[in-house]
Amino acid sequence: MKSAPFSLLLLSPFLLLLAACETTSISNTGRNPLYRGELAETDLLGIPAGQAVTDATIQAALARSSRSSARVRRGDHVLLIQSGALQPDTMLTRAFASRVHVSPFSGLPPADSAGARKLDTSSLRLAAARAGANKIVCVWGLVESAHHSTGLDAVTWLPVVGDFIPGRRTLSRITLKGMVMDTATGTWQSHSTEPVGATRVTAALTQDTQSARQTDKMKSQAYEQLARKMTL
Repeated sequence: MKSAPFSLLLLSPFLLLLAACETTSISNTGRNPLYRGELAETDLLGIPAGQAVTDATIQAALARSSRSSARVRRGDHVLLIQSGALQPDTMLTRAFASRVHVSPFSGLPPADSAGARKLDTSSLRLAAARAGANKIVCVWGLVESAHHSTGLDAVTWLPVVGDFIPGRRTLSRITLKGMVMDTATGTWQSHSTEPVGATRVTAALTQDTQSARQTDKMKSQAYEQLARKMTL
């Protein structure tokens, strides 16, 4: 996801605060040096952009999806992917492992020789089959923060993870989206969580530690919520 500059006008005739923020994912909190982007849903589903689709293709896919289940059931074997991460967060793996058997798998977007992202969905399903996983689960997540000087009530929600100005009250939240795919048929279903939020007041010397600790706590809660929603 790309960085985006912004200006935030505090609702005071005397204060104008300019800051730089960036959009990130749950896989890039703490400036992950291995992060190189996200898996696209269309890539994961094997739907190339611009491909001609006929009514017959749609009808065949609908018939196939009606005969199979794309829900995760307790006891299933799941190939677990966290988009943008070399391997799923420990907390994400733990949330699903309490319900299903988990085989962690890389969520780094592959690239062809020209550097363009290209995911072979058939190979992914074959990898799951060879692992004995009857379902594939991919998880995306976004961390957002709203921040303002302590004592002010007005805030603006902005996707941001990174450095915060000292003496600020910061409201953060994490929202997750998960997709489960049936390995055998390729049928799929998606789920999302309610935002998990928290508030903290940051200081210059402790803001990084406080941010990391709060993010981990929110991740743990959000992962548990998603695993509960996705598992029958």
